[in-house]
Amino acid sequence: MPVAYLDVPTGADVTTKRDMLKQLYDALHEVWPFPDDTRIFVREWARDSVSQNGGLGSEPIRPVFVMHIPQGGDADAKRTMVKRVDAVVSAAYGMPELAIFMHEHSLSTVGIHGGVLADDQQRVDHQSRVYG
Repeated sequence: MPVAYLDVPTGADVTTKRDMLKQLYDALHEVWPFPDDTRIFVREWARDSVSQNGGLGSEPIRPVFVMHIPQGGDADAKRTMVKRVDAVVSAAYGMPELAIFMHEHSLSTVGIHGGVLADDQQRVDHQSRVYG
């Protein structure tokens, strides 16, 4: 974890996206380093596929970054991460008003490899040391 989704307008080239994704990974990894399984999905939208305030393509698309993250983590590190994510996405897409949502999940609400993470005592112990 974390798993993140970046909803943005179309237009950034592969080099820009590659650089942006590395910087996003670095920002998230500083807050949630364990385990090293960070996934970021870029979902690009054409103007005629986005509605804001009831209008279709009526204003510049405002990107959204949604993260599913472990519970815990340092509050100041999260604040720094939010600033970094905002700066990176704004630079890549030139878009204002990035909205960032952090959905925290306990180990009892996440399943990987066919099992609930709360059932893996080694994972529980390690995560409570890292994020406790």
